[in-house]
Amino acid sequence: MKLTRVLVVEDDVDIQKVIRMSLKLRGVSEVVLVESCAECFDRLGGFAPEVILLDVMMPHVDGYETCRRLKQDPATRKIPVVFLTARVQKADRERGMKLGALGYLTKPFDPMTLHDQILKLLLEDAEKQNEKDGDADE
Repeated sequence: MKLTRVLVVEDDVDIQKVIRMSLKLRGVSEVVLVESCAECFDRLGGFAPEVILLDVMMPHVDGYETCRRLKQDPATRKIPVVFLTARVQKADRERGMKLGALGYLTKPFDPMTLHDQILKLLLEDAEKQNEKDGDADE
């Protein structure tokens, strides 16, 4: 599996730059950066990411609410969401996963391993889906 299209929802411009550089260096061809929930939905109108990296602490609408909206919308519910946040408490992680996130990565993150961490989550999810599909066939 090759990761080529990522939507990053992060309000800190410096963190956006690090994420973009990290992913571009690993061959991700399209890294789209937005700063809010509203911008996220605007960009999804013409961009089909393989994964959305989502911060929790953002102004106006936080990442949890953004994830909830993504998972309720038939047009976006199947796009994997990975939280990338400084919120590290167990309750924070559980809340994100209950909302339908694929994974929960914490800041500070290692730019050298971010791509691999995302890819690992996507591959694990694909394996689970294949197992479910195999069980349904039996």
